[in-house]
Amino acid sequence: MKEIYRTANMAEIALLQSVFQSEDIPIALFDQMTSQIFAGAFTECRIMLLNDNDYEDACALLAELDLTPSP
Repeated sequence: MKEIYRTANMAEIALLQSVFQSEDIPIALFDQMTSQIFAGAFTECRIMLLNDNDYEDACALLAELDLTPSP
């Protein structure tokens, strides 16, 4: 499991869930509820790839959306 992106923006989370699902890239969301409760003030939602082999494809999808993967 590898983190691909981190954000407190709920619209970005929904968009990325949809994009990754349409490309059959399974993800998990960590800290989503905490991020919503505190409006991103203390924590961001982490989008995790369930399969590390999807990293290159996921990075390419983020680039198409002008987003930068987590370091």
